[in-house]
Amino acid sequence: MTHGKLLVEERAKGVQPLSEAPAEGWKWIGWLGVLLAVVGLGDFVLAWYPLRFGVAEWEFGTVASTFAGLPLVTMGFAALLASGLARGRGWLVRLMGWWLVLFGVVVLAALVVFLTDVPIALRAVTGDAALGIKKAIAKTTMLGVVFSAAYVVSGASALRYLGRHRKATHG
Repeated sequence: MTHGKLLVEERAKGVQPLSEAPAEGWKWIGWLGVLLAVVGLGDFVLAWYPLRFGVAEWEFGTVASTFAGLPLVTMGFAALLASGLARGRGWLVRLMGWWLVLFGVVVLAALVVFLTDVPIALRAVTGDAALGIKKAIAKTTMLGVVFSAAYVVSGASALRYLGRHRKATHG
């Protein structure tokens, strides 16, 4: 009968395993969320500046490119909200709750602007270019509906959670 070799190394002298630090982890997730949100929102602002409402091409292209960048902003918002919840930072949960609701309404308004430009975009192209425009319309519409709903639901849920928590602790 043969014995297998043990594949465990002895710890080096003076080296201790890292202890768990969930609060520290959630703090850093929050800071990384700030970074993602700032970069994403910066891209959002640069796409919209200078404002050229009334120019269908600008509205169509700006909304489509902005919505394509929403996943980055969303990861930042999610990290901030999760960090606030995990660390019990009511002010951060409240801030993110209201911000998410507001941002959801802004995304929905941008989607409405985009959809008013769809007929103009479809009339402006023919042939192979029409397929690209149709794909952009489908993708932008899907992103606008999904993200605006996700922002509003997440924000409202965070605010409801705070309301339930306040009732549970004060009454």
